[in-house]
Amino acid sequence: MNPLLQSVQLALQDATQTEALAYIDKVTDFCIEQENGRVLPDWPRKSIRLLVAYHLAKDTITVVHDADGDVAGTMVWYRCNDDDGNSFFLNWEADREDGNAIFGALLFAKNTETFKEIFRSFTAKCPEVAYKKFIGLRRRAGGERRVEYPTKFFNKILNK
Repeated sequence: MNPLLQSVQLALQDATQTEALAYIDKVTDFCIEQENGRVLPDWPRKSIRLLVAYHLAKDTITVVHDADGDVAGTMVWYRCNDDDGNSFFLNWEADREDGNAIFGALLFAKNTETFKEIFRSFTAKCPEVAYKKFIGLRRRAGGERRVEYPTKFFNKILNK
């Protein structure tokens, strides 16, 4: 059971926080547009919307906006163990606060500067990424593969 997830589900059903819901919908629409059925295949919009709201509630999402206020980039993350795979993501499990890794997902950026801003915000919100493994999944035509990003990856991005 994931109490925070249940709370978010109730808030979405209640639909009284109209400004928050409009923002969640804006971010959800961006993620759907960017992922194009490759990252979350067969996920209905309401599940992606719940995913966005859940990460907003637990403050494990970075959303970057362009000069016009439109969403230009996103990334969510989970605190996990290096050997967890991605089942926690698919099964809506709570973060492992004592985990030894950070799993990044839904990384979408419209340009290089947005990409850098996502990681500046992410490292400010999740400073433990400096000493934990940062992992993700890459989907290509050949399938899915796990990727580990070394600390120098962040140094290169953040120092340019």
